[in-house]
Amino acid sequence: MIDCIIVGSGPAGLMAANVLQQKGLSYLLIEKNQRVGRKLLITGGTRCNVTNIFNPSEFIDKLKIKNKRFLYSTLSNYGTKEVKAFFEDKGVELALEKDYQYFPKSSKSDDIIAALTKEINLKNIKFDTNVETIIRTNEGYLVKTKKEEYQAYNVIIATGSKSYPKTGSTGDGFLWAENFNHKTIPFYPAETHIYSEYIKRNKGYLQGISLKNSEVKINGKKKTYNGGLIFTHYGLSGPLIQDISELLYFDLLQGRVELSIRVSTASKEVIGDMLNKKENQNKKVIRILEKLTIKRIAKFIILNLGFKEEKLGSSTSNYEKQQILEQLLQFKVEIDKVESIENSYVNGGGISTNEIIPSTMESKINKGLYFVGEVLNVHGPIGGFNITIALSTGYTAAKNVTRREK
Repeated sequence: MIDCIIVGSGPAGLMAANVLQQKGLSYLLIEKNQRVGRKLLITGGTRCNVTNIFNPSEFIDKLKIKNKRFLYSTLSNYGTKEVKAFFEDKGVELALEKDYQYFPKSSKSDDIIAALTKEINLKNIKFDTNVETIIRTNEGYLVKTKKEEYQAYNVIIATGSKSYPKTGSTGDGFLWAENFNHKTIPFYPAETHIYSEYIKRNKGYLQGISLKNSEVKINGKKKTYNGGLIFTHYGLSGPLIQDISELLYFDLLQGRVELSIRVSTASKEVIGDMLNKKENQNKKVIRILEKLTIKRIAKFIILNLGFKEEKLGSSTSNYEKQQILEQLLQFKVEIDKVESIENSYVNGGGISTNEIIPSTMESKINKGLYFVGEVLNVHGPIGGFNITIALSTGYTAAKNVTRREK
């Protein structure tokens, strides 16, 4: 009888193994791949943004999910400060980027995996093994694979979401949770890019344009979102788009979605002054626009409005000036779809936290059963949030696993 079986060797599962190893408890880590941390290897463009600078309160404030207070207890016990210390203690130098994100100084996610496996007994990892079923018994749990069966007093499920299934994230834990009568929220794409046929048709003009500080509104709603975005060959990407992608996903389920993008940093008044200035009346309109936005966008606006490139400021009517103003401040882009669940950086959804004890990650309805990491219905934005959540919840679960009388 094993003290604990961990299913899944992502950051949550590996952190749990570290804690169990330190506690001297018997454990088995079951992994369907031939190596650990396959998804971790590709995060952050293979550089692995492992954590950030935010304290628990700041960290939680930056999450968009409704149940974000669920994470307060685990982050207070093991948050960004402790994550940073863990890797530095294992010899990984971390570098601060963009004033809040920590990456390994080497820019190699392999270094993060090496640190997570440095002190665990690799003989306790069962590779290339699929868990088929988990059954509750009188003593604990029976974990069945294709070839073998294992009995354990406790089970930690760290199988992730459905994001990048080629790395092993296929939503297995979701199904096991349902078998144990846990409520689940279907996985959905989050923190990803979006598709637009309009941009695709006009990619010759728009592809590769980057706006460092733009403002976006969804379907004319009052709320605005700020940040950087990129016009791609298929649609839009960048931090701002990733941040609102899950909102767009749910809006698209209700019908047509259109974004209004501010493509000029100038105010409405400044734009009006530029179009009406006496000295600009003999200038080409495209030259005036080039002072208000990126040259390629200026050219696209002229073509989009049906103006000739030779058109002068003096020949621009008030109605045409209003059209130009709207194009600069409310550049309309219809959105067709959000990236798939499988290809999204992050998935929303998962096992409902209402039935999980926040201070231990143990199921409220199945003693000795723990859920950690992306399998839970908690997620954060890009920027070290999700790996921190995985490491924190993995730590908390394993810290609360106890040896039972045999």
